[in-house]
Amino acid sequence: MKKIVWLSNVSFSKELIRATGGWLQPLAMKLNHTGSFKMYNLALGNKAEEYDVDGISQIVILKKSDKALSLEVKSILDKIKPDLVHIWGTEGIWAAIYKNGFISFKTIIDIQGLLFAYTQFYYGGLSYLEIFKTITIKELIMPNRILTQRKNKFRERGYEEVEALKCFKHISYQSIWVKNHVQYINSKANLYATKILLRDSFYSSPKWKFKKNKGSPVIFSSSSAAVSYKGIHVLIKATKFLKRQYPNVKLRLAGNLMVGNKMIDGYSLFLKSLVDKNDLKDNVFYTGSLSEKEIVKELLACDVCVVPSFVETYCLAFAEAMILGVPVVASYAGAMPELAQDRKEALFYNSRDVVACASMIAQLIEDEKLASDISKYAIKRRELENAPELVLENQIQIYNQLI
Repeated sequence: MKKIVWLSNVSFSKELIRATGGWLQPLAMKLNHTGSFKMYNLALGNKAEEYDVDGISQIVILKKSDKALSLEVKSILDKIKPDLVHIWGTEGIWAAIYKNGFISFKTIIDIQGLLFAYTQFYYGGLSYLEIFKTITIKELIMPNRILTQRKNKFRERGYEEVEALKCFKHISYQSIWVKNHVQYINSKANLYATKILLRDSFYSSPKWKFKKNKGSPVIFSSSSAAVSYKGIHVLIKATKFLKRQYPNVKLRLAGNLMVGNKMIDGYSLFLKSLVDKNDLKDNVFYTGSLSEKEIVKELLACDVCVVPSFVETYCLAFAEAMILGVPVVASYAGAMPELAQDRKEALFYNSRDVVACASMIAQLIEDEKLASDISKYAIKRRELENAPELVLENQIQIYNQLI
């Protein structure tokens, strides 16, 4: 039995996972159940502990200085003696630990996000005036909260990410968009095309059905955080146009968007000001972070799902909506055009084009044949490309090839 150690940003548990990366645990469980691999997952947390999750050894490490953390990871790996270390994502500390020579075992890194590539899209099409409007008294007191400073910090982390990626011999990617960027950074690395396993509830759920009641259409979208490149401001602006046609339209936004939080940042306040300015208080609703079952419920109840992001390396939310058959309107950006064919499996619009976004949402609300056809073909594609057995087989092949 081969030992595989994952370094990830998610601690596995028996509870429903709300965090980004919640699809990792189902994949680890399937790999563990093959009997060919013994899976370990290392993650950072507020309490150091070790426990078993369905046969997977979960090790939670306390956050500490980079040097101390690196030494602890090295000690744990030296004790386990894994056949392979799998780092999930370049954004955290794990890639730097490898770059600095603390991991002596064969290692592969999977690209979750590409900060250096995201930097150019960071403002999400905001005008200079709108960027200025995100600056509040809190931003003046704490300049690191200002969007321009955040972008600069993002760029700095991107430089660190690039330097780390140059050190890896094995890199896996989820989309051709990612592959293209990685090849320019590290042309000598061995690249592996990986596939995405969706969360269990999305495979077992009933499928979406067209709703004939057009009086109060429901639009659903989600964002892991209130960041400008996710394009939530574009969707709120589009809702302003939709309200003219549908006075009772509802935009339901899921995720940690900081609304109602005392530490609310300038961008979140800007979103709130957009809602207030355009008289959308009774139309825009924030659900907070949701479990996978809660997301399924929201998606099945909506008329259209919108993904307004200005850049994505894959976009799990897009894939999850598709497999349920929910018609998606998406920004033509990053890797998202790889997930669906325009006018067949989704509707795409230019990232900045608010009117086009609103128009396509309205088309799916009004046109039952268009919405139903897109739903049918979206399900077909996701059930093929995200089939659990296919995802599992692909990951096993990568591991066996490396080991």
